[in-house]
Parts: sequence; structure tokens; C-alpha cells
Amino acid sequence: MLLAEELTLLAIRPDTGRHALGTRSPLNACLAGLLVAELILDGTAQLGQKPATVVLVGEPSSESRILAAVAQVTAQRGPKATAILSSLDRGLRDQLGHGTWDTLTAGLTHAGLLQPRTDGWRRGHHLVAPDVRVRIITRLHTAATSNEPLDPRTALVLSMTGPVRLLKVIAPQRGDRRPARTRINHALDDSPFQPLARVVRRLIASAQAAAGG
Repeated sequence: MLLAEELTLLAIRPDTGRHALGTRSPLNACLAGLLVAELILDGTAQLGQKPATVVLVGEPSSESRILAAVAQVTAQRGPKATAILSSLDRGLRDQLGHGTWDTLTAGLTHAGLLQPRTDGWRRGHHLVAPDVRVRIITRLHTAATSNEPLDPRTALVLSMTGPVRLLKVIAPQRGDRRPARTRINHALDDSPFQPLARVVRRLIASAQAAAGG
């Protein structure tokens, strides 16, 4: 499962089948960061540090249409990570017909993990396999409330739960939230992906400032 698909499942509210946020822009920024990180983990791209840049060095090893489209956007809009992430939603829409969220939910639907809702006028999804979401939450809860070293994939998804306000999903018990928040905020410290995470947070801050202004 793609990193961004994991975050998508976390962000879906089981009661409504819709994403948990009132606005989708922070979620899209985090999903974009995870999709680009997937290319780097795959060996398809390399991440530069100062400033954050992403350069393609190959083709995705998987047959994922989503990653192929992300690679195309990276080639067209790179190498600056800010330009790639900020244009990914539109790039996916141009290539695949849907933006980031709808593309990912379509992929999860194809995999049999989601099913479009038909019981109301609001768009959303039923969780076909809620146990998959529970396993992701359990893994991230353990990561967020312990001091054990984090593997890169867990660290990446965990780091993105903060900006999209999923702390209560990862740490439902109030007593766990302070250490979990600290762990989330520092999950990528001193890792190769720290510059990418900073770009994600800057994009979210800029979008929020623009909306407030």
C-alpha cells in the first residue's frame, strides 16, 4: 500500500465516509509529500537538501498509475520540491482525470478497501475492510507513544498526521497526546526526508495565511 493511501484511510471518517477536514488543501499537501517520498524510497527520484529538490533518476518499479503520474509531474515541474508539491493535485487531475484525494480513493476502491457510498447526497466511502485502518492506527499509535527507532515509511506517515490534525485518531487517550504530538513533530528529524516535510508545512502555512487574509 502506498504511504499516501495509508494517510487517506486514516483521514476518512468511518461515520461519514468523508475526509476529516473542513478544507482539503492541508491534506493534499501531505498526500503530495508522501507520494513524492514514495518515488524517493522506490529509487525513482533523489532528494536534494538545500533547497529541497527532487530529481528523477529512473522509472517507478511498480505498475502504479498514480506513481507514474507523480513521476511525470516531478519531471515537468521540478526540480524544486515546492513547485512539484504545489502543482501535484492539478497534475494528477490533468493526467488521470481526478485530483489527489479522488485519485487515491479510487485506487483504494479498486483494491477493495473502499466502496463509494450511495446512501445520501454527500459523497463519501464505506470502509470495506476497517481492520486494515485499525492496523495502521495501531502501528502509528505504537510508534507515536514509544521511543523505539522509526522505520522510514512509518516515520513519514506519522509525521503527516500532525498537519492534518489526526492526533486524536493516533492517540485517542488524552494522556498519550502530549508525547505523541512531540513524536509526530520530530518523526523526521535528522532524516533525509526532513527537507520535504518542511516544504509540506510551508505550503500549508501559506495556504492558511492566504485564506485568513
